[in-house]
Formats: sequence, C-alpha cells, structure tokens
Amino acid sequence: MWVIIQKEFKAFFSSFIGLGVMVAFYVLLSLYVWYLTGNILEFGFAELTVFFDLNPWFFLFFIPALAMRSFAEEFELKTFDLLRSLPISMEAITLGKLLGLFIVVMVVLLPTGVFVYSIGQLGNPIGNYDASLVAGGYISILLLCFSFISLSCLASALVEKQALAFVLGVLFNFVCWQVPQELPYLESISLFEHYQVISKGVLELGSISFFVGFNLVFFALIQLRLWLKFR
Repeated sequence: MWVIIQKEFKAFFSSFIGLGVMVAFYVLLSLYVWYLTGNILEFGFAELTVFFDLNPWFFLFFIPALAMRSFAEEFELKTFDLLRSLPISMEAITLGKLLGLFIVVMVVLLPTGVFVYSIGQLGNPIGNYDASLVAGGYISILLLCFSFISLSCLASALVEKQALAFVLGVLFNFVCWQVPQELPYLESISLFEHYQVISKGVLELGSISFFVGFNLVFFALIQLRLWLKFR
C-alpha cells in the first residue's frame, strides 16, 4: 500500500500542472486574504475566517483535478489489472490511493502556516490570536478535503476517461457541499454544516462522526464499483 501512496504523491509533484496549481492556489489565497475587499486587514481581527471560507471552493475544483486519474487512467491504460495481480487487497489499493491524495493536500496546505504566523505578528500584543479557532479551521478543512477525495475517487472509478471523471467529481462535490445548504431538512447530512461547526474551534463528536461515516460510505461505494467491474 505504501508504494501506491508514493505513486500518487510523486505523480502530482513531478508534473508542471501540479506545481502550477499550487502556485495559483497560493497567489489566489494571498490576494483574497490580504488584498481584495473583505480581507483580514479590513476585518480588524487576528483570525483566518476569510481563508477558511475560501478554501472549500478551491478544493471543490482542485481535488477532482487531482483525483481524476486515480482509477480512470488505470482503467483506460489497463494498468489496474497489473495492480490486481499484486499480493494486495482491493481495499488496500483504494485506501492507498485515498491516503496518497490526502498527503498531497496536507503538503499543499503546509506553507499556509505563514498566514498563521502573520496574524500572530499582527495581533496586539504580538502572538495574540485565537489558536483554537485556527486549529479547528485546519482540522475542518482536512476532514472536508478527505470527503472531497472520496467523492472524486468514486467519480474516477465510475468512468474510464479522466475529463469525465473531473466533471463528475466537481458535480459530486458541489451537490454534497451546496445542495444541503438550500434544503433545511438536509442540514444533518450537510458537509457545509459540519464543516462550519468544527471550523469554529468546536470539536463536536457528532460532526467528527459524520465525516468518518461519510467517508466510510463512499469508500464502500468505491469497493462496490470495483467489485461489479471486476467480478
């Protein structure tokens, strides 16, 4: 499984597209956080609400682009048959792909620690910022990103063309993120609702359990899809 994790990791960082997306991510975030209307300096508080409000929308598109090749490319090139011939279970293959993509997301987020340092320096006195709010924000975005990864990998497992996998991944992410916000009776299964709870620094057991259950469901759906395809 570790080999699969490394493969997913290297596939992103060895491509110019991956590095270009990272640069675009940092530039856009910097503009929104520090320069455009509604930025941190205008807000007047040492916190990163703007940063955590914007992140989901970026990853909603970025993660399908990252995950579209996970299964679709393997199916198209017939290399998934080679993976199946190795002494590794289908569950371990899927988990390896999910974790590989998740590690990529964590590495992409790592340099944003500069924002945390910056608001600490701008606080009065220096270092005066709500650390629990920042920690909750990072935990919530990581949980949300793993959910987007599960959805995008399911999209990739359903088709054999990467472009179609990307479109489906964006659609799945958008539906699960946005639609429950418009329908009050779906709040209990809303990614947005549980993301908001944790991003406020409240590690509520119900919200964490929701994310765990959500990802287990889509992990099972990916397994079902693979079983139906290769039975």
